[in-house]
Amino acid sequence: MKVLSLESELDYDFKLIGVCCHMKDYRLCWEVNRSLSISLKREENYTLYSKDSTERTFPFFEFEDKENGVDYYLMKNRGTSGMIIPEEGKADYLLLLKGKVEKDLMTTICKKLQKVDVILTVYPIIVDSLKSKNNLIF
Repeated sequence: MKVLSLESELDYDFKLIGVCCHMKDYRLCWEVNRSLSISLKREENYTLYSKDSTERTFPFFEFEDKENGVDYYLMKNRGTSGMIIPEEGKADYLLLLKGKVEKDLMTTICKKLQKVDVILTVYPIIVDSLKSKNNLIF
């Protein structure tokens, strides 16, 4: 009897930007909206479950730019009892981009966000190097 195995590979087709900012999530969201001319809106909290079924929740904002084919997601990296991406402990927030995200767009977004007064620093994160990148699949 033949044994067949099914291999599944997750799709990590997104870009990630780390944002260091000590402001509340709604204030950062307002500043990001103003800087990038988008309309991030608060959604239900992003929830992760650990191996022992502990629930961790994170504030979550979303905007779909249908005209340019890019989806924006802003989430707080630090939440109830943990982080989404522990290896990026210096990032208070994560800006995740899905869709038609070119290198020029990433550079433009980083430059615009660096000009915002309440943001301390902004930097691109290489998704492939993250051990906990599975936490960003939704």
